[in-house]
Amino acid sequence: MTIETMTEQGEPDPKSADPALRMPAETAQEAQAAPEPPANAVLDAHAADTITRAVHKQPAMATEIKATLRTRVYVQELGRRAAAAEAKAADAELRESNLAVKLDPGERRSLPFALGATIVVALVTLDAFPLNWAAQAFGLDSDGTWVVTVILLIASVGAMLGIELTRGHSRRRGILIAVVAAGFLALLGLRTNYLTAVAGDSFPVAVFQSALLTAISAGLVLCGSAVLTRTQSVRYSRARAATRRAARAAEDARNAHGVAADKLERHIGTLHQMILPEALRYAAPEGVGHANWTAALEQAIRALFSLT
Repeated sequence: MTIETMTEQGEPDPKSADPALRMPAETAQEAQAAPEPPANAVLDAHAADTITRAVHKQPAMATEIKATLRTRVYVQELGRRAAAAEAKAADAELRESNLAVKLDPGERRSLPFALGATIVVALVTLDAFPLNWAAQAFGLDSDGTWVVTVILLIASVGAMLGIELTRGHSRRRGILIAVVAAGFLALLGLRTNYLTAVAGDSFPVAVFQSALLTAISAGLVLCGSAVLTRTQSVRYSRARAATRRAARAAEDARNAHGVAADKLERHIGTLHQMILPEALRYAAPEGVGHANWTAALEQAIRALFSLT
């Protein structure tokens, strides 16, 4: 009977035997297969559940909670805007750096294009007066004199640009300066002849006046060339202006995000004062001290409403 019973039921399963008879390795594997949650996680979950129950039992908190959640969404939106503005500022700064390497490696051009162009136009306008006096030496009528004046102005602007464009070519610059000097000497002679023949001035006085007017014209041309040397190109000037605008926009976005984050912290502080006393009425889990339970409740409040 015993043999038949054992034959029908088969060999006893080691896993169904008494736990005391199991192998230590099998017991360890089963313990690893179903690990218990850590004590901190259990405490945090219990604290979060307690905070939720406390909030549901206090309908007066609903208004403050809604305001906090709206502020939280607003802070998150401002954070995305600030991140986008900072990325745009970084791209603008990178583009400016690339253009600086190409167009101004020596970092000599400090004047924005608009300011440099304005100064050059002002210098050319001032140069129109001595050039008009030089154009009178041709003995033309008023219209013809102004036509010659415009031609001389164009030549002055060309001299400014030519001196700037030949900055890296000493031979070409030397030839250009020689041509410009010859032109000013010709104007000196015309002015002297005009003052002695038409105005009746003595030769020394005529030479002095002509030299003074010629020096003024030459000085204005040299000043214009120096300004052009310090003036940024249009692309580089626009890139620098875009970098400044992007940096200001990023700073404004960061400041707005900081103000909203402070407002959210104030809302969370208000909720902390409202919820924590109510939550402390619930009993702490077994084995948890008052200090640890209070800290867990505070962490649960912040986790519910903060951004992290």
